[in-house]
Amino acid sequence: MYDRFQIHVDQRFPFLKEKKLLLAFSGGVDSMVLCDLFDRMGLHFALAHCNFKLRGEASDQDEEFVRQEALKRNKEVYTISFDTKDYAQKHKCSIQMAARELRYSWFEKIIHDNEFDYLATAHHTDDSLETFFINLSRGTGLNGLTGIPENKKGIIRPLLPFTKTEIKSYGVEKGLVWREDHSNEDTKYLRNKIRKEVVPVLKELNPSFMTSFSYTLDHLQGSAEIIKDRMDDVLRDVIAPSAGDDEQELIFKIERLMKYASNTAYLHQIFHPYGFDQ
Repeated sequence: MYDRFQIHVDQRFPFLKEKKLLLAFSGGVDSMVLCDLFDRMGLHFALAHCNFKLRGEASDQDEEFVRQEALKRNKEVYTISFDTKDYAQKHKCSIQMAARELRYSWFEKIIHDNEFDYLATAHHTDDSLETFFINLSRGTGLNGLTGIPENKKGIIRPLLPFTKTEIKSYGVEKGLVWREDHSNEDTKYLRNKIRKEVVPVLKELNPSFMTSFSYTLDHLQGSAEIIKDRMDDVLRDVIAPSAGDDEQELIFKIERLMKYASNTAYLHQIFHPYGFDQ
């Protein structure tokens, strides 16, 4: 896997060798493997770990494990603890959404304060598959089916071409030690339910399902790029310069919009970024 990873980084992320990276590090197998791969490649990176205080003593043990791993690898480490349940109650959101908002807000602060160039996360092919089905179950357009972006808004995900099986096999082969988060087994969460109950059936029906899914994802991402290129041309055609002094104002030329076949599809592509779904 190391040779494939190195080739992938050289092709898709050749700039990383000169950059300062912050690695989101839970201490689980995915982030542990990415840490080891980065270390073997000699990349310049530090670790960042969030203690969400959701699993009692186990959460604190995760944090201590991360500190020891950073010490062993001679890496700088940033840690923080959150009262995630309290945040979720105050903001009326799910625990998972609360954890996401807390960690990415904190990551942004570290990056800004310490001049990191990129945040690296250990998302992989299985994560993209789960995201695909979550979005599909809730109703989505093409962009919701294209998986997790590999490089967007300063966040890079170099493990996306690799499956969970490949990642775990590498960890075992290299004798790596990691922490297990047993909340990942709880099927009350939609993502876990898809992982534990839906995906195994698909793999049983098609033993090459993960390979087929990767091909499908490539095709969908290619289609999304074609649509984006087309929409850039359409936007130049249908948007007129503002008549007033308000630089935030956009004027859409209805007579131009009406000339496009299936203009409801075009309307969705044009106005969805502004929060309009209907």
